[in-house]
Amino acid sequence: MQGVGVLFALIITLVFYAAAGWLWWQQRNPLYILALLAGQLSTWLDPLWRLLYTLQTVPGLGSLIAALATPFDPIRSLPAAWPDPLPALIIVGLYLYRWWTPGLGSGLFTFVVFVSFQLLISILNLRPATPPLLLQTLPFGVRVELLAALMSATISYGLCYVFLTVQNYSWPSMAVAILPMPTLFSVLIYGVIGAPLLIGRLLPDGEWPGRIGLILTLALLGWCVYIISSALNRLDRWR
Repeated sequence: MQGVGVLFALIITLVFYAAAGWLWWQQRNPLYILALLAGQLSTWLDPLWRLLYTLQTVPGLGSLIAALATPFDPIRSLPAAWPDPLPALIIVGLYLYRWWTPGLGSGLFTFVVFVSFQLLISILNLRPATPPLLLQTLPFGVRVELLAALMSATISYGLCYVFLTVQNYSWPSMAVAILPMPTLFSVLIYGVIGAPLLIGRLLPDGEWPGRIGLILTLALLGWCVYIISSALNRLDRWR
């Protein structure tokens, strides 16, 4: 992020924090503030993702420790507070007013909207670069922007389920449940689901391993989206 994009992203973030504070006061529910804080806190793993997604050889233990030991910068992390939690919070609001009903069909449509949203804010340079954007090229001519949007949308989609589940918890329980969630989802999506792609890029004769890795990563993403959709569908039945 550079120049005007950084300034605009910071202004948007402050506006969202102000709106979240107002909703907390109006609804007596800290969900919105906690969601933004959680999104911001998830950036403490960014140095690790930068290391893993730019690898040319297997990293040493020292490199991994150094990446994890990088100090968290609360100011630089501000623009990351809302891109992943915001779509989930909007769906929670629509759900509460019965304008959105979870199901496999509506879930797939919601996921497509999330992907479009992530592509849009990436084009407008309103969020820090996500790990897949560091890959530069992908097999089969797949755009890195599309993979990044798919991964970010999956994180937002998972946060939908979390927010809907904990919205009526007590404040301490809600904080414990929400604050680590974007970080845990980033580990799942960028670390676990993205692992086949990263490993394929490091293997000798990397063209075919890279292709297989991308296929496995996309398949795992689809499986993850299906699991979340099924969980949301069951949640609606219990409403």
